[in-house]
Amino acid sequence: IRNQQGLSLQVHANLTGTIDAFLDQIEAISKMYPVRNLRWALAHLNQVNAAQLERMKKLGLYAAVHPWSVINGAIMQDGFGEVSAADLSPLDLIQRSGITWGFGSDGSAANQYLPMTQLYYALTGKLPSGKVVMRHPIGREDALIAYTRKNAYFVFRENDIGSIQVGKLADLVALDRDYLTVPVEQVRDIKPVLTIVGGRVVYSADAEPPSRTASLH
Repeated sequence: IRNQQGLSLQVHANLTGTIDAFLDQIEAISKMYPVRNLRWALAHLNQVNAAQLERMKKLGLYAAVHPWSVINGAIMQDGFGEVSAADLSPLDLIQRSGITWGFGSDGSAANQYLPMTQLYYALTGKLPSGKVVMRHPIGREDALIAYTRKNAYFVFRENDIGSIQVGKLADLVALDRDYLTVPVEQVRDIKPVLTIVGGRVVYSADAEPPSRTASLH
């Protein structure tokens, strides 16, 4: 790996043994060509532990957290056992580690891509049905920051996107209720009413939907 050229790296590392194996290799590489500041990231990290997070922190690695259990929690219980499955992924441990981490949904073919379903899971450890499958929830602001502001670092665009600030792109969404104050059980039901990308309205709940005939021309 020619990281002396400043190449970025994101690699899937799900289970404890896989995470250790990647860390061993990255530590060896870093002795020759330090990877700090290259924003190398391990993705998923379902079975990450405190010792591994400390190794990642020393290397300057990021964590791209895409939990398996958001919609597959019951399947994870069948595969790993109810106790072990409840630790996939340990969001509170990752948050406390101090490393830069982003929260996401994985690909829509593999997981649930609706942001509010993801955030509901992060806050409650529950599936959309209400079944508890994870015992490491985090706070509302921490989850929202990981889903927005911190994710901008993974694409080297923290100066353009991720938060509403002067000088950044006007990308934002207006919701039908306040994510930060509604009862937590309502988070999964929050809907967008307006979406703006680059200062242009691309979705409005009040807009008339295009007719089927019009969409064919």
